[in-house]
Amino acid sequence: MKWGILGASNIARKALMPALQRAEDTEVIAVASRSEKGAAFAKEFNIPKVYTSYEEMLADGEIDAVYISLPNDMHKEWTIKAAEHGKHVLCEKPAAVTAADAKDMIDACEKHNVKFLEAFMYQFHPQHQRVKDLIRSGEIGDVNLMKASFSFYLDPSADNIRLDREKGGGALFDIGCYGLHSVFNVLESKPVTIESVADIHPEREVDLTTAISMKLENGLLAQVDCSFQQPFKQSYEVIGTKGRITVTDAYRPDAVNEDGTGTIIIETSDGKREEAVAGDQYKLEVDTLTNAVVHNQSLSKFHEMTLTYLRAIETCQK
Repeated sequence: MKWGILGASNIARKALMPALQRAEDTEVIAVASRSEKGAAFAKEFNIPKVYTSYEEMLADGEIDAVYISLPNDMHKEWTIKAAEHGKHVLCEKPAAVTAADAKDMIDACEKHNVKFLEAFMYQFHPQHQRVKDLIRSGEIGDVNLMKASFSFYLDPSADNIRLDREKGGGALFDIGCYGLHSVFNVLESKPVTIESVADIHPEREVDLTTAISMKLENGLLAQVDCSFQQPFKQSYEVIGTKGRITVTDAYRPDAVNEDGTGTIIIETSDGKREEAVAGDQYKLEVDTLTNAVVHNQSLSKFHEMTLTYLRAIETCQK
């Protein structure tokens, strides 16, 4: 499958391009950027075609799929245009700034018979399936609570797109989405009640820290916190009547271990143990889209998760 990169972003350069190079049956043949980054990007990865127009790249008949890594507020426009040009889409998270926009994107891809997948890479790491298996085994008893945290320090005066309200900035959109998504993913349920509090920057009008409490349809409780004003942390824990499961590097295990190995800690009255789970989550997300295209597999379960966490974000922001 031949790919085009729409937006020569940092995440595209550091994570997705290497993953695309590791993936099977995958070749990147074009990059589009409205800045000088495109030429440098193409040179670094030996990409034969460079476009300064997104439209021109989408019109390239050789391209089967595109990875969209533009600012959050541009995802809807260019996903729909990609679909109209018959391109499959891997779109960076968050898929959109509203659930309604994400639904429009999904519908457009279905209308034009192309596949759409949100690039929420963490979910493809096998450590999360292992957590689900541990829960089902009953080792930690009946689960009643999950806690998820993602944070890092970001200077609030910095010139950073994460602090741009008009472009879908704020801690909740940037990293809180991981905690929400992982709660709904691991506990396999949707929220019925959501309460949140946030520290909003007075000038930039984006949240710097947000704390969320939820009750899910299956009766379980969850707490999610995210922050641009705390040290780096990226973990979740699932607590039951007989013990707890902690995933220490839940969202970016590759930031801690170069090979992407994650660590799961299981604590019960019988003792404490660790399990190492290997996974190449960026490659696995690329493979997921490729397999869906090749074998005409449905990606609807991923679409539903996208809509669920975006609706939760909207509730938090009211």
